[in-house]
Amino acid sequence: MDAFIQALKRVNTVVACFCGYAAGALLAGMLAVVVVHVFFRYVLNSGFAWTEELSRTMMVWMGFLYFPTAHRKALNVSLDLFVATIEKTVVHRWIGLVIELAIFLLLCGAVYYSYNLAAGAARSETLALRIPLIYVYAIMPVGFALVALCSLERLLQIAGNLIDPGRYEVHVFGGSTGADA
Repeated sequence: MDAFIQALKRVNTVVACFCGYAAGALLAGMLAVVVVHVFFRYVLNSGFAWTEELSRTMMVWMGFLYFPTAHRKALNVSLDLFVATIEKTVVHRWIGLVIELAIFLLLCGAVYYSYNLAAGAARSETLALRIPLIYVYAIMPVGFALVALCSLERLLQIAGNLIDPGRYEVHVFGGSTGADA
């Protein structure tokens, strides 16, 4: 089990790093597109029809690409008062396991439904760019699948900490770690 978790951790680390750089590149590209759009619309009084659609698509892709990194770092919302009350207890680990299992199952369902959505959009085109809509929607099943891999890693680590507390350092809620519990 340890070997599988370590292999999954290595894969997720590489994927999250790549996705983080890709999201950063998309952010820079989106900034450039918006600056061009603003310059042409307000300075030259002649805007482009495609810049708004392209920047919106880039923003969606950027969000889905950074999603695995955010989940791995437990940058999710948590109620600090509740977490502080149960921190360093067995309840903390069990609730973390249940929540992560629910997240994993939700992500698996999201992969399935977003794949069907993307496949259904294969024959449609975007209005301004005239590219197949599947290119816009394709990031959804990919992004959800990458986050599901990160969630599987976290789920196995939390389960491992139930058996042997402190074996894995995993953030269960926000900034807290299950290693202490």
